[in-house]
Amino acid sequence: MRSICSFQTPLSRLISNGLWALAISLGLTACDLAPSLPRPTANPQPVIVPVTLPPETPLPVALASPTMALAPTPEPTATPAPEPVSVPLTGLIDSLHPFYAYSPAARTVLGALFVGCIGQGDLQKPLALGCEAVPTVDNSGVVFAGDGPERHLQATFHIRPGWRWTDGKPVTAQDAIYAWQLTMSPEAGIRDPLTEQVFNMTAQDERTVVVSFMSAAQAQAASAGSLRGDVPFEYFSQLGDYARFGKRGQALVPRNYWSVVRWLPAHLLDRVVAKDQRTSNFARKPIGDGAFVIDTSDNQRVTLLPAAIPFPLGTPAIAGITFQLVGWQMGHEPFALSDAVAEALNLRTQLTANDVHALTYTTAVEQLVLNVDHFPFDDVRVRQALAHALERDVLGQDPARTSGVSSPLGYDPSQASTLLAQAGWRCDPMPCQKAFAVVSGTTGTMMTRTLAFQLTTSEREPRNVVSQMIQRQLAAVGFAVDVEIVFGAGTHSRLFAPYEAGGLLLTRKFDAALYQIATPNPAEGAETAAGQFSCAAIPTAASHDTSMGNASGFCDPEVDTLLAAGANGEDAILAAPSGGDALAQALDKIQRAAPVIPLYEAKQAEFVRGLTGVRPAAFLPVTWNVWEWRLSP
Repeated sequence: MRSICSFQTPLSRLISNGLWALAISLGLTACDLAPSLPRPTANPQPVIVPVTLPPETPLPVALASPTMALAPTPEPTATPAPEPVSVPLTGLIDSLHPFYAYSPAARTVLGALFVGCIGQGDLQKPLALGCEAVPTVDNSGVVFAGDGPERHLQATFHIRPGWRWTDGKPVTAQDAIYAWQLTMSPEAGIRDPLTEQVFNMTAQDERTVVVSFMSAAQAQAASAGSLRGDVPFEYFSQLGDYARFGKRGQALVPRNYWSVVRWLPAHLLDRVVAKDQRTSNFARKPIGDGAFVIDTSDNQRVTLLPAAIPFPLGTPAIAGITFQLVGWQMGHEPFALSDAVAEALNLRTQLTANDVHALTYTTAVEQLVLNVDHFPFDDVRVRQALAHALERDVLGQDPARTSGVSSPLGYDPSQASTLLAQAGWRCDPMPCQKAFAVVSGTTGTMMTRTLAFQLTTSEREPRNVVSQMIQRQLAAVGFAVDVEIVFGAGTHSRLFAPYEAGGLLLTRKFDAALYQIATPNPAEGAETAAGQFSCAAIPTAASHDTSMGNASGFCDPEVDTLLAAGANGEDAILAAPSGGDALAQALDKIQRAAPVIPLYEAKQAEFVRGLTGVRPAAFLPVTWNVWEWRLSP
């Protein structure tokens, strides 16, 4: 799974740099799943809802002349209070618990409700918010303690004075420790690669959190299943999460160490058992640490209003935010509004460039996941041929889907045909055919198979259109594709259901699957790439994986080793950057093995009117600085 502080963690523009696999590998939870994996809409044409501006102040009545008879004083007219800023929001809100919310819609709302310790600003660099400073070597917030195999990274975080929950309770170090322990509880169903590398989290005082990451000796013990501490490391050892660390002989020094402190209101949640967190009242109406409180009483909008308790970073100048849930109701399957319906509801108000601020950001990558253990994708040449046969620029031509993503296996139908021929497929006539030897006892016979597979996807636009385009493109080189549409939202869908309910992805009972994953945080690096591509991340009945993990089943020990090397950030922390080569090599191997084929980026555009101070970033959430928004003069 990706970093659990989804409400404060940014994403990268790595796709534009050609590192699509990183973008895929970091977002370990599919946007299509809920509650453990969200299913956002396929980004219909953005609907513009104008912000209601405050009424103009009435001009003062002229003072009466002293020689004139005074007229009766009129009753004062009350000035209506300004209404919250209105922002349209499309997509599925899967949960409002920050540890279980993965959909772009939910994360956008939570980004305005929660702030947290360290976030990332406009330049995608760490930004101190609820904590006084980003701990570094230079400010003595980061040290390497111990010697030899016991040497380990220790980071100290100081909570900003006066930081509070909106119910008035102070945010304390115990809130951070509670969040860490919840994440490491087997019953919580969370697998977070960053948090799993922490050996201990302690409170130096009420506002100081000290985090100790695993030494080389502790990492080896975790790999062997013998590490003991304040949380059940042995549980995650049994799942194989520490297997790659045992071979490294190095302390665990994640490059995004600064994002490890997250907090939850322990005073509200400490009596909610871990397995019930996802469905608790808090998941429907959470208490945050930001400038606003939430109102979810209307199932077609979520409203944030200024908290009664002052916000330490400044009093918000806006009256709040109303997220208009366009085209659907909370908890129900979303659908796209047609232009005619939008016009009828007067939602497409004519606005000029001067009074509209568009927040555009990448929310997800639409991907095709191939089961490497199922025919015909057990042959890497067939997977590569499929990648070469897809014209991704065409798949991403629609503005709602944006452009296709880059890959070393670009569109090349002739190369696709060459690879299929090398794999023994005869494609004249089409679809391609191949003879296979079938041995039964002491006798053997030959049988002919067709190059055919079933493409499984969910009922969501534009997925119907995209799956048909894929079907036609692959038919041109000899694939026969049968498209299967599964219905239902989130875990009620047969595609995304839990393992025990027969979920096709978690049980890996599929040939190929088409769905989205959230565009991730680049700082999570190689350790989270392992969540989708490492051998240990292949889901099993015992894995208790609430993400889809490595649903493709791709397993390459050399890639595991490279990802482990790329994850170690000690040199980067000590101002001698390295590890990029290992990560790049791992990503290249993954791309060429083609267990997952990215198709296009899905972008979201939110429109707000009459505002200044909006600082959009190329990541989710887009509303990290809402307390700084101002109404235009």
